[in-house]
Amino acid sequence: MNESDVVRHGLVPDFCASRVLVLGCGNVLLGDDGFGPAVIGCLQSRYRLPDDVCIVDTGTAVRDLLCTIALSPVKPQRIVVIDAADRGKNPGEVTVETVENALTLHNSALSVHLLPTLSLLTELRECCGVDVKLVTVQPANVPEVVSPGLSPPVEAAVPHVCQCVVQSCL
Repeated sequence: MNESDVVRHGLVPDFCASRVLVLGCGNVLLGDDGFGPAVIGCLQSRYRLPDDVCIVDTGTAVRDLLCTIALSPVKPQRIVVIDAADRGKNPGEVTVETVENALTLHNSALSVHLLPTLSLLTELRECCGVDVKLVTVQPANVPEVVSPGLSPPVEAAVPHVCQCVVQSCL
């Protein structure tokens, strides 16, 4: 069975067979850590993306989804990961970078759920030829206890990141 047969018969999840896969990572119960899901929600409610683009709110389970992609015979051409990451910048400041650039940062500058994700993304890029982009926002507030809702500077970054995502999907 070839790759197109696998897709046509629904033997892989839709997100594996998409041309572009956009993943919103984070915990909506922990302040600005909910940035990725907020961007996905905005994209779903305000934008019409091409049919071969799949957007997924992964919450805190991005690694499970990336493992599925790594094991799939069919993979997206591009993966865009949206997350909050402390880079020592101004709250709400957006960074778009490659996996290579993200790996050069000190581990302490990256969110807990992004660290193992970088290894999987690197594997997908190096072994499978998937183009990977990381879009991160500098959080103002990631509490240690339940406190939903984005801070004003991070909330203001949501439309900007949506525009970046739309551009990367064309």
